[in-house]
Amino acid sequence: MPTTHDAIVNDAVTFLIFDHLPMGILYCDASYVIRFANKAYAELLGKRPHDIIGRNITEVIPSSRAPEVMTTGQAEMGDLCSIPGPRADQKLVVNRIPVRDAAGALVGMISQAIFNDPSELKRLSNKIEQLGHKLSQYKRRMAATLHAQYSLASLKGESASMHQIKDRLRSYARMDAPVLVLGATGTGKELAAHALHAESTRAAGPLVSINCAAIPKDLFESELFGYVRGAFSGAHHSGKMGQIELADGGTLFLDEIGDMPLQAQAKLLRVLESRTICRVGAVTAEPVDFRLIAATNRNIKDMVQAGTFREDLYYRINTFIIEIPSLRDRKEDILPLAHHFLARMGHEGVTFTPAAVSALQSFEWPGNIRQLHNAILHAATMREGSAIDVCALPPEIRPVHTSPVAPCPLPQDRSDLAGILAHNEAALIENALREQGGNVTRAASALGVSRATLYEKMKKHGVHAVRSRDRQGN
Repeated sequence: MPTTHDAIVNDAVTFLIFDHLPMGILYCDASYVIRFANKAYAELLGKRPHDIIGRNITEVIPSSRAPEVMTTGQAEMGDLCSIPGPRADQKLVVNRIPVRDAAGALVGMISQAIFNDPSELKRLSNKIEQLGHKLSQYKRRMAATLHAQYSLASLKGESASMHQIKDRLRSYARMDAPVLVLGATGTGKELAAHALHAESTRAAGPLVSINCAAIPKDLFESELFGYVRGAFSGAHHSGKMGQIELADGGTLFLDEIGDMPLQAQAKLLRVLESRTICRVGAVTAEPVDFRLIAATNRNIKDMVQAGTFREDLYYRINTFIIEIPSLRDRKEDILPLAHHFLARMGHEGVTFTPAAVSALQSFEWPGNIRQLHNAILHAATMREGSAIDVCALPPEIRPVHTSPVAPCPLPQDRSDLAGILAHNEAALIENALREQGGNVTRAASALGVSRATLYEKMKKHGVHAVRSRDRQGN
C-alpha cells in the first residue's frame, strides 16, 4: 500500500510536470475556487500561480464559462475567447473539461489554454488545410488507380465471336456472381475484366487488379489478405490492409489465378463462402463485400486433375465463364485492330499495302493482340511514306518468300559455302543500311537482329554506315 509520504511525492511530481507544460492548465472545484494553476496559465493572466490559487475563477476571469460547464456537465472544446492579461484583448483557444469523481459526481473543471498567440492557431489551421488538400489528392489518385481503365468500347473487333463476347459481358455484368475469363496470353482478358466492372452495379466502387503470377509465394497471403501488427518478423508496426479488403464494395480481379499457391486457394475459398476476411495473425474476421473476376491462360480442368488447383475453388469461381478467342481464330478483326493501334499512335492517315495486309492476315499471331500491337508500332516506325509495306513489318511476320532486300548476286567461285554466306550477309547489311539512310538502329530492326549484333557483323565484314546526307554531298 502506498504511504502518505509516497502520495505527497507523487503529488509533487505531478505538479512539477504540469508546471513545465507549455500550455496553460487551471483547475477549479465545484465552488469555482481555483485549486491549481501552472506557470503558463498564470503568465497568460500576467500573474504568478500563488496570486490566483484560492480565488474564485470569476474574479480572476470575469468572462469564465466555468459555471455553464459545471451546470451542463458538457465539455467545451476549441473555444476562442478573450481573457484579461498583459496584452489587450488577448485571444486564447481554450478547452473546458468537467471533472467527475469515482461515483460520477461533478467535482470541478479543468481549463486548458492551447494557444496564447492567434498566429499559432492560424498556422495550425493552415497546416490542417494543407494536410486535408494532400489527403484529397491521395484519395483522387487512389480512386483513379482503382478505377476501370477500359470499357466495352475498348474491346475492338466486329467478328461474330467478339459480338458474342460483348453480349455475354453485358449480361454477366448485371449479375454479382464470380466470372472466370479464359484465353491465351495477349487476347485481352484484362480488358474484359475491366469492362465487366465498368458495366456492373459496382462501377462506382474500386477495381483491385492482382497478377497472381507476379507475387512471390512467401508474400502471397500477406499481400492478398493483409496482416496485423506483429504477425511475423519484419511486419509493419501498424499492420497492413490486404488487397481483398481494398476491393470492399467493388471488384477483385485475380489475373493468372492458376498461379495462386494451394494454401492461398484454401483461404480464398473461405473468404468467398463466408464473405469475411481474417488477416494473417488476426483472431477475428471482418466482413468484406466484393465481386470476384478471375482469369487464366491455363487449362484449369487439367490443373484440378493434377492436384495443383482446388476442385472446390474451381467450382466456386466458374459460375459464369467467358473464353476470349485467339486472334488467329478471328482474323477479320486483325485489320480493324491494326488501324485502331495506328490511330492511337497518331498515324490516322497511314494505310497498308496489299502485301502488308496479306502478311498480317496470314500470320498465326501466337502472342495475339499484344503481339499485333508491337508489330504495328514497329511497322509505323520503319515505314517509308504514308503506307506500310511488308518490308516494314517485323521479320517474323513477313512471308517466308519475302526478302527485305533484293537478292544478292553470287560470287563466281561457288565452291566456298562460307564465302558465299559471308558475301550475302555483307550485301544484306549494306542494302539494309542503304534503305534506312544509314540508320543502324532501324537497319538492325529491319534485319531482325540487335543493334549490338549488327555493329559486330559490320565490323566483321568491313561495312560502314553512310548517312544519306553524306551521299548527297552535304
